Amino acid sequence: MKVDLFAKIIKESRSAEFKNAIVFSVDNNYLPYAVFVANQIINLEPNLDLDICICLPDLSIVPESFIASNIRFIEIEVNGLEALPVGRLSLSAYHRLFLPEILADDYQYLIYLDADIYVLQPFSKDIFTVIEGFNESFAVAAAPDISELQLKVVKDSKLKKIEGYIKHYHEYNHIYRNSGVLVFNVKNYLNQEIRDKVLDYAFDNIAKLQCHDQSALNGALKTDIALLPFRFNWQTHKLTINLIDEYQPYILHFIGENKPWRLKNYLTEKYTNDYVCFFENYYTDTKINILTDYEWRLRSPKYSNKLKELISREAKKMKKDILHKNNGLKTKQYNKIKELLNQDFI
Repeated sequence: MKVDLFAKIIKESRSAEFKNAIVFSVDNNYLPYAVFVANQIINLEPNLDLDICICLPDLSIVPESFIASNIRFIEIEVNGLEALPVGRLSLSAYHRLFLPEILADDYQYLIYLDADIYVLQPFSKDIFTVIEGFNESFAVAAAPDISELQLKVVKDSKLKKIEGYIKHYHEYNHIYRNSGVLVFNVKNYLNQEIRDKVLDYAFDNIAKLQCHDQSALNGALKTDIALLPFRFNWQTHKLTINLIDEYQPYILHFIGENKPWRLKNYLTEKYTNDYVCFFENYYTDTKINILTDYEWRLRSPKYSNKLKELISREAKKMKKDILHKNNGLKTKQYNKIKELLNQDFI
């Protein structure tokens, strides 16, 4: 399907300084969380030799105090994506596919980060060590998706939906990737016309995009995606939460609804206060309302039948209390998870 796609830089807070960059692409709502992560990186790596760029649709909403910071804010315009599904996301999820194109004059490599991540330790030098080991023709690198662990470790009929869209990729010996952390080789990305390949796939397979841009990226490229170690995109989940201290990941990725600024549970509570303090210091006009899982369910019932909802909600609360202790996993399952992590899922 041919669509008239268009992307350009409208204006920016400052010009490029270094030859490579860490870059975010967010809508107006997610700007504060991207700034939060950018500040983490600046504090953890004071001698960082990469630009930190935040691309967004409206530069005027960036607080003045941040405009003068080391962060490069870039207002971008992207057209032609309106027909693509986004679910609970926004079209900015697809904007990451345009970043190598609009930043080609400035950078050789881009490290793209979602805004719903948390940086545990400096990662820039180590990620470039990994990049040096890739085939010189690589255009995109990404880490495995948590669904690969789920299917290999957990036996649950509820995973049939996940299995339905993952098994297609396995036919090509492809490890399904998560798009929350990406590495772009800008020159190769442009030469291999990756953006067009991914978006052509997206428009031709709209009904199959269960995970939106992530599904399109995996579907179009499959084994052409270089494998980034999971430690650079450690997705928080009951399968991985208790292994953080042992594996010392660089970047946590708060997948699904479990965001520290939204929900307080065993996956997020350790990080919630950092977000509260950040908003109190820099976004004083914005109040973040953090709920427990139980409070979230009270506000957003799953079932319209009140009795069914009550029984389901209370049963889930009891089950959650148990999961907090051991996540419901057996030693054999943990050993399998560690085996997969040690082998980078291969």
